[in-house]
Amino acid sequence: MRVVLGFLLILVSFSLLPAGQGSGEEVVDRIVAVVEKEPIFLSEVDDALEEDLYVRSMRGEPLPKDSSELQALRREILEGVIERRIVIAKARKEGLEVTRTEVEDALDEWMADLMEAAGSEAAFNLELERQGMTLQDFKAQYRKDIEEQLLVSRFMTQAFRDVAVDERRLREFYDSKYDSIPAIPEVVGLAHIIIIPRVPPEAEDQAIARIEDAVRMLEGGEPFEAVARRASEDILTRDQGGLIGTVRLEDLQPSLAEIAAGLEPGDISDPARTPYGIEIVKLDARQGGAYTLRHIFVKLQPSRSDTARAARMAYEIRDRIAAGESFEALAREYSDDPDTRENGGYVGEIEVDALDTAYRNALAGLEPGEVSDVVRTGRGFQIVKLVSRTASRKPNFDEAKGWIRNVIEARMREALFDEWLEEARQEIYVKRMEF
Repeated sequence: MRVVLGFLLILVSFSLLPAGQGSGEEVVDRIVAVVEKEPIFLSEVDDALEEDLYVRSMRGEPLPKDSSELQALRREILEGVIERRIVIAKARKEGLEVTRTEVEDALDEWMADLMEAAGSEAAFNLELERQGMTLQDFKAQYRKDIEEQLLVSRFMTQAFRDVAVDERRLREFYDSKYDSIPAIPEVVGLAHIIIIPRVPPEAEDQAIARIEDAVRMLEGGEPFEAVARRASEDILTRDQGGLIGTVRLEDLQPSLAEIAAGLEPGDISDPARTPYGIEIVKLDARQGGAYTLRHIFVKLQPSRSDTARAARMAYEIRDRIAAGESFEALAREYSDDPDTRENGGYVGEIEVDALDTAYRNALAGLEPGEVSDVVRTGRGFQIVKLVSRTASRKPNFDEAKGWIRNVIEARMREALFDEWLEEARQEIYVKRMEF
């Protein structure tokens, strides 16, 4: 197993544990190897083993049959961890580094993949709660792993980028291994009408008036904490004077993080709209990347009746389409998507596998030109029109060349890596302990 060759995308729910874990035994951590001056602990190896067992079980792959096979797998994983550490040590010797921004962007992308794998953000958060973890805990646990993976990837790209595959070799692969080449996925052209539940104007006016009252109290000299206790509608922070706590910006909702980033200690923001309401934010203190924040929050979210009103409108529009009215004309008049409204709701061509389950279900059985029933999604109530459908098919040679080149180059890089690793082992200090 090569730890250096990619991310394990599912790390959240482990049902199979290494020997001695989950059985009530006390596990004493210890060093099992050293690379340069960096120790590798038994817990690190067993964590990687746990992940490997879980992924194998999810894929239906064979699991170790007994303790001797499990120990052999543990040793194999240790070698993978050592390989990774050798690469990291070599990369650092050559002055390679990754920025905090790159790490956070990669971490956010990885989190999105995990949420999709879990089925939804809510399901993912429920799994974290089951394990007694917060989102902040989870990100902190894997931030170093992500940073190291980026460093490894950067080094591998630079060290083994000079590989080339000629046309003849591409053609030989295409002719001899045609069955292994993945098909071009099914693609659909879509248009939609979306009706988003809205807060009525009178409710918005009330929220604005409430936040304006809070601003006047602050301008009149009342302490922020006192105003938060009187005016804020966040029941989790109100009694603590609006105290959100000490957090990192990356763990905040993006619009709130943007507000906080523009403040200096003691500053109070202007009122700002966020996805859930209107907020005034105060920065109590900042130490490094940790921000201690308070806020005054006034809720501005659709009620049940607002949601029901949006649903009724969507069903009325669907009935009008069924009666013969133009989908495109109704999209231009009613859709709440400003990016597609003027184009009659046309979204574009999308791979079917990239669509959410709700969309795939809505499109099942539709022919080009037909319109779905009303679909409830996270954004609102949608009516989807299937504009076109291009079936999955095997690619011709020109279409497959890019994929084939990537496969062959990856194999060439792996062979080069094996040669490089043997040389690096002579330069990088490695010591293994019995375990």
